[in-house]
This record gives sequence, C-alpha cells and structure tokens, in this order.
Amino acid sequence: MAENTDQPTQAETDNGDRLVPVSESIKYRRRAQKAEGRVAQLEQQLTEMQSQLDALGDELARAEAQRDEAAQRLVEAENRLTAERLMAMAGVADTETAVLLLSKRIDLTQELAGSAIADAVEELLVDKPFLRSGQESSLPGATASAKPSALGGLAALADAAERAIASGDRRDVAEYLRLRRQNSFSYL
Repeated sequence: MAENTDQPTQAETDNGDRLVPVSESIKYRRRAQKAEGRVAQLEQQLTEMQSQLDALGDELARAEAQRDEAAQRLVEAENRLTAERLMAMAGVADTETAVLLLSKRIDLTQELAGSAIADAVEELLVDKPFLRSGQESSLPGATASAKPSALGGLAALADAAERAIASGDRRDVAEYLRLRRQNSFSYL
C-alpha cells in the first residue's frame, strides 16, 4: 500500500504538531523571504528619507537665519533712513557722522518708533550743536590778507604786459591775464 507523504500520520497529529506539506512549506518560505526583502527595502527607504528630512531641516534652519538677518538689516536701514531724513530737515551738514554719533546713543538695530528717533536726534543736536551747518563754528575764521595797493597792482600789470609783448611766451601772456583779472576785481 502506497502512503501519501502529503498527509500527516496519526502519530504526528496526536502530538499537537500540525504538519504542512513540503510544497506549501516552500511557498510559505518564499513568501517570507520576499516579505523580509521588502521590509529591508522599506527600512532602507525610511533611512534615506530620514537623512533627506534632516538635510531639509538644516536647510530650513539656514534659510530662517538668513531671513532673520535680512529682517534685522531692514530694520536698521529703515531706522538709519529715518534718522538721516530728520537730520537733513534739521540742517545737519554731515549726516553720516551724525548717524554714527546717534548710533552710540540708541540702538538702531532694534525696531524704534519715529518719535523715539526724533527725540534722540533732537537731543544729539542739543548736545552737539556743531553738527548743524548753519551754526557758527568755534574755530576762528580765516584771517584777512593785505590787499595790494591799486598803484602797485597797476605797475605789476604794466610790467607783465611789456614782458608778454616782448617775449610772446604763453606763460608771460597767462601771467599778464591773471594780473589783469585780479586788478579788475580790486576796483569793484
């Protein structure tokens, strides 16, 4: 009598172990191997996506830092522009220097109200009145030089004219014309 090998024997089933035919076992094993391969592939994809996510997170952090820095520079530029405008309206001769002095008093990198900047500019101009262009400086004025007498100027002009005629040199003619121009203003 030929026994069927696919059917478990009575002794095998009594133990509680269930036997599976070999062909079924091979199918299950192949399925399990495919599933394990797919799990490994998905784990690799997950690792790659996590590294990409980390890289994108770093890029986002850099972009946010650049955005914050640009916003900071914009606030500072707006404050400087407001200060320069107020100083120009107040008659400040050198606004660049005045803004530097103002930046020592208030922090132009922080958001400030226009009134706060105006108050600081006013205080600066009260403390440093030399910044205004209309203010007289504390330095002495230019000293007046002695004016040549009209007769001495005319004699020098006549000498220069004779030299220019005699030599015909361009330098002598230019000197004559310079003296003539000077003497014409001294009579006014």
